[in-house]
Amino acid sequence: MKNAMKNVHRLRRREHGMALIVAILIAALVASLAFALSARERLWLTQLGNRNDFAAAQSTALSAIDLARLSLRDDMRNNHVDHLFEAWTVPVPPINVEDGRVGGRIVELQGRLNLYTLQSNGKVNAAGVLALQRLLSTQSLPAAWAGKMAEAMAARVTLWLKARKLDAAAARITGKLLPVSSPMELGELAGLSGGDIEKLAAIEPLTALLPESTPVNVNFAPPEVLMAVIPGLSLQDAESLVSRRARAHFTSARGFVNALPEKLRKSTPASAALYTVESQYFLSEAEAWYGRVHVRLQALLYRQRGRMPEIVWVRRE
Repeated sequence: MKNAMKNVHRLRRREHGMALIVAILIAALVASLAFALSARERLWLTQLGNRNDFAAAQSTALSAIDLARLSLRDDMRNNHVDHLFEAWTVPVPPINVEDGRVGGRIVELQGRLNLYTLQSNGKVNAAGVLALQRLLSTQSLPAAWAGKMAEAMAARVTLWLKARKLDAAAARITGKLLPVSSPMELGELAGLSGGDIEKLAAIEPLTALLPESTPVNVNFAPPEVLMAVIPGLSLQDAESLVSRRARAHFTSARGFVNALPEKLRKSTPASAALYTVESQYFLSEAEAWYGRVHVRLQALLYRQRGRMPEIVWVRRE
């Protein structure tokens, strides 16, 4: 009898022990579930906050691009000569806005060598190749790259023009023209032509890739670009032109040609198709910060007289 009672007590103690262990395990499981749910909730709130900050930053950056468009429109209303000393050329440092910061700048693009001119109607343009060869020489880069880049440019533009025809056909059906996009970037062009992308980065600030052939704005072109687009002009003479321009900007293509060395004046036509003092293409760069989000947008702007500058494309870096 006593042994039976002892066995009963042992069983009860074991049951109590097992119940305690089960209770501890359940409590640990509940605690871990609660922690996991709490962590997931914190993650969700963080993601939601980041999305809200991203939306706010992107919206603010787009507003900065619209402000750049207004500045360029007002500039054209006031004068038809673009130069380095205009108000819109001054970068806007980051300024505080509601719960964030925003800044940006406008970059004139027709003072650069337009790589679109490496081709003409999908065929290699010899004059464009020679200009690029001269530009490459200023950076001690192989002249042979120019021909290969021109071939790649011609092939891509041929495809691009076909795509534009399809866009136009779609526009007739939908009533809405799709936005124009740049044929390719310098890095992509270098890759297709077999050039060294890292070395070609040296000419990136001196080149642009616009959707059409454009004249060079002589009020913005650096000496290397002037030497590239004017056959026979030395780098030293180009630097003298830039020094003269710093004192008084050119007011016409004819005034620029008259400032060239005498031996080049007769052989250099004052053609509006080659040289200009009025730009149509600009790059608007805008940066915005909200919370932990930093957004940088770039937009290619196309300006015409009497119209609000159009956004050709927008990309996020």
